Amino acid sequence: MRFLTGFIQKAQARGLAYTSFDAIKMFAIINMTADHIGYYFFPDDMWWRAIGRITFPVWFFLVGYSRSRLLGRTLWIYAILLVVDHVFLGRHIFPMNALVTIILCRILLNFCEDHRLLPNRLPEIMALCVIFSCFTMPLFEYGSVAFLYALFGRMVHQKQTRHFLALTLTCYLLFIAWQMIVFPFNFLQIIYVVLGTAWVVKWLSRCPNTIIWPNWTDSWWKTAITVLSRNTLPYYFYHRLLLEIIAAFLLGKGISFSLRFF
Repeated sequence: MRFLTGFIQKAQARGLAYTSFDAIKMFAIINMTADHIGYYFFPDDMWWRAIGRITFPVWFFLVGYSRSRLLGRTLWIYAILLVVDHVFLGRHIFPMNALVTIILCRILLNFCEDHRLLPNRLPEIMALCVIFSCFTMPLFEYGSVAFLYALFGRMVHQKQTRHFLALTLTCYLLFIAWQMIVFPFNFLQIIYVVLGTAWVVKWLSRCPNTIIWPNWTDSWWKTAITVLSRNTLPYYFYHRLLLEIIAAFLLGKGISFSLRFF
């Protein structure tokens, strides 16, 4: 119970109103879970992967949109544990998990702000992200594309308009290009990913925060949805760890130490 109490208290600290900002995170959680289920259990069915693709921008947008400059001990612990998990389940270490990508994005964002590179040097930063996406994608999940979306989130949070349209288009088009390269989607899946991601990016660019429920504590199901929406980091860690362990045993691999880098 103490384990759950901490999650509930964290949700309560962000207010009693459940907003559209919470809802987009819940939408992203559902889609991400479908993506990971497809990855671990149905690798040949690309609809699972297509469903998850459209909400990738949400997670790294939130990295930039957050007002915090701190990385936090929990984020480091979760990221390292998932790397160790890959070693003991015989999976490839690279690309490293998305939590490593989040850490790198926050470090780079802090560097850019400390050296006053935003928004003045944004075109050069975008160009570097595009060029280095080829080299960074194999090293950590989503590569430098993730940093573009973190920049996108920071620009929205600070209401910066300079180079904003160019950044939005670069984020979107580079991500779509990589999805078409990496995944063998059929025509309908391509349409879904292209239009679905466009809708998500448009929503994030406006980032409305309207109230959906004025008091989420008045029912158990609203409470469950809100607590999950406001605890995305632990959800990512625990659900992915669980799926990886289940998949390893279903495939007959179990626990086995193996350093496989790529």
